[in-house]
Amino acid sequence: LLALPGDAASQALLKQCWALAEDLVDHTNPGSFNQALMELGATVCTPQAPACAHCPVQHSCKAFELLAAKQIEAVTKFPARAVKKQKRVRCLALAAMKNQKGAWLLVRRPSTGLLANQLDLPSFELEDDSLDAPGTEEPIEKA
Repeated sequence: LLALPGDAASQALLKQCWALAEDLVDHTNPGSFNQALMELGATVCTPQAPACAHCPVQHSCKAFELLAAKQIEAVTKFPARAVKKQKRVRCLALAAMKNQKGAWLLVRRPSTGLLANQLDLPSFELEDDSLDAPGTEEPIEKA
């Protein structure tokens, strides 16, 4: 309705939406507004195929106004899609060691980051060109 700019996943936009909701919602009966908004989104203003021609709030819709003025290609431009971060590829060398009693050597991961504080096999990150054939492994037998 308001064609708010910004990333849909941003905290700033979320904060702005909550502030606007405070102003729009009737505090004595917030459920009616919520139900109406959900019904509008489920039947008319759907993410895949919005039916602007049948929308009861078309006259108040900033996104429709921008579309009619040919300033945007589609009302589905709002909110903007979150920009996905490129996945980081890492190559690790692991040491799977078991003692004579069959107990595995494990180390505790750092307290922050991926799998924080979990137990893991000892490992270290390899440089990108450290391996000639990634994915090959060679078991080492008892000496």
